[in-house]
Amino acid sequence: MKKISLYLTIFLITILETAHACPGCAGSMNNPRDKYLVYILMGFIALCYIPFYIIYRTIIKHRNFNEQIENVGKNH
Repeated sequence: MKKISLYLTIFLITILETAHACPGCAGSMNNPRDKYLVYILMGFIALCYIPFYIIYRTIIKHRNFNEQIENVGKNH
């Protein structure tokens, strides 16, 4: 059982190490088909960043929501 877990661990570490290559490291910088790679990555990052920024802003705006409701109930 220990041998199987050892082999599995070594295999997973090997797979994880090879999966961390950036597009430039993987050799796609000289490929003419990847001419717009930077723009695609920028668009992807922006499309991921904008919704999370909106969620963050909403959470910060309403962080004292429960206290606001309690204060409204006490004032009336």
